Amino acid sequence: MGGETVSGSGIFPDMDGRRAMSAEGLISVLGREAAERLMYCWGGTRVSVPDLDELQKLRLRERILKAYDRGATPAQVAERFGISVRTAQRIRSFANYVERDSEIM
Repeated sequence: MGGETVSGSGIFPDMDGRRAMSAEGLISVLGREAAERLMYCWGGTRVSVPDLDELQKLRLRERILKAYDRGATPAQVAERFGISVRTAQRIRSFANYVERDSEIM
């Protein structure tokens, strides 16, 4: 099986294309406090971590919602961010739904 590299980090051993990490490796990547919280909440559980594409989508949604907060219309959002008007409307509607849902709890 392969060596110990992912993007040259040397932290993740390659196990048939799957990554595994020791407690020490997790601490070195996240820091002690964050690693301990992660291990406390998810230790022993197989977890799928979103990739950087998901992070970019999240950041785009955040920028779109800020544009709405500043008064942009769906058409303006669509033009500015290169998305369809319908996608702009869905992002705004979903954000409103999530806000209302959290207030209920």
